[in-house]
Amino acid sequence: MLLIVPLGRKGSTGVPIFTLFICVACILVHLFADTPADRLALAFYPHRLDPFKMFTSVFTHADIWHLLGNLFFFYCFARTIETQISMAGYLLAFVTFVLVTNLAFAFSATSNIPTIGLSGVVWGYMGMFLLRYPRDKVNVFVWFVLILKTIEVPTFVFILAFLAFDIIGYRDSNEVGVNYIAHFSGFTAGALYKVAFWKTFTTESPAPKRTVRA
Repeated sequence: MLLIVPLGRKGSTGVPIFTLFICVACILVHLFADTPADRLALAFYPHRLDPFKMFTSVFTHADIWHLLGNLFFFYCFARTIETQISMAGYLLAFVTFVLVTNLAFAFSATSNIPTIGLSGVVWGYMGMFLLRYPRDKVNVFVWFVLILKTIEVPTFVFILAFLAFDIIGYRDSNEVGVNYIAHFSGFTAGALYKVAFWKTFTTESPAPKRTVRA
């Protein structure tokens, strides 16, 4: 058994209010939407461009493992982003990722199988994180057979490795239940959002200027 769980960026500080709120909302939806019929009622169907269902679907998960996997990754990357940009920038990013990933899924779908889950949004924040903190390290919990250990992994290695796994899975697998299009479109949207809007919304303090001694 191999389990890899990201725990957060090394040295992250601040209280991520909206990230915690989204995590709690996902947990509450999972507790109350406890039947397949309930979850399908909240899912987004690609042949029905329903904006309301685009949002309800991202808070809905198929089972506890789907929920926990998304929340660990979401909290790891979105919490740092939230503490470094304004409230408006964070919420605009969330809305952008919800719309982009669901529209990408709708325009690429060949059937009306619905989608649920936060993974597209998660990949959006991962794309932002990668472009902003490529050289930083992420604390990762690894469980391999009897080995339990926390290690530090460079951001670019961790995120690009998972992106590579997704690309391989998309090309070589007919697995139903993984919305790879949401992953790819979310990652792209996050990277572009960082390039276009980071300077507009960031609350980071500028790096101190180095003094030059004659």
